[in-house]
Amino acid sequence: MKWALILFSVLTSLSWLFGVQEKQPIVCHGKPLSIALLPGPKMTGPSLPLRFGGTREFPRPPINSLRSDNELRLVIKSQEEFSSLWRRFIGPVPPEQGVPPFPEIDFSKEIVIIAAMGTRPTSGYWIFVDGACEVDGQVEVFVSNVEDTSCIGGLTSLTYPADAVRLPRTDLPIVFRETQIPCTEWARRFKLLQ
Repeated sequence: MKWALILFSVLTSLSWLFGVQEKQPIVCHGKPLSIALLPGPKMTGPSLPLRFGGTREFPRPPINSLRSDNELRLVIKSQEEFSSLWRRFIGPVPPEQGVPPFPEIDFSKEIVIIAAMGTRPTSGYWIFVDGACEVDGQVEVFVSNVEDTSCIGGLTSLTYPADAVRLPRTDLPIVFRETQIPCTEWARRFKLLQ
C-alpha cells in the first residue's frame, strides 16, 4: 500500500510537471511548400503568419465564405473539379450582387486546397491554411481553426468560414493536420484586444 501511494505521488508530480510545459512548435521535417491565394481582390490589413516562416493575406472573398452545412477539406487537382465547385459556390449569389469572376488556375502546375468550417451561428469564427510540408512521401497541410469567439464580438448571423490556397502540383497523398487556436491566443497574435 505504501509503495502504491509513493508511485501515485510520483506519477502525479510528473504529470503536473509535463502538463505545464508549453507545446512544442510544429516543425517541418521535410520540404516546406509555398502557399499562394487564389487570384482575386487584394485585401488590406494585417498579414497572417505562416508556420514555417513568411506571411500571407487573410482568407478573402469570394471563397472565404463557402456555403456548406458541413465541414469540408478538399484537394482539387483539375479544372473540371474546380468548375463544379465554383458553380456550387456561386449558385446562391443573386445576379444583382454580381457573380465573382472565375479564378484562372494552371492545374498542370498547381492544386487547390479548400478548408471550410461549415455553418456557424455568428461571425468571429476563422479557418485558414497556414502551412504545407512535403515529408515521408506525403504532403501535410496545416489548418488552424478559431472556434472560440468569447473575446471577439460577433454579428449574430450565419457565417460560412472558409479558406482556399494554391500549392505546387503533387500526386503525393494529402494529409490535413488540424490545430485549434483559443480566442485569446488569436487576439494576442493579431492585437485584437487592446
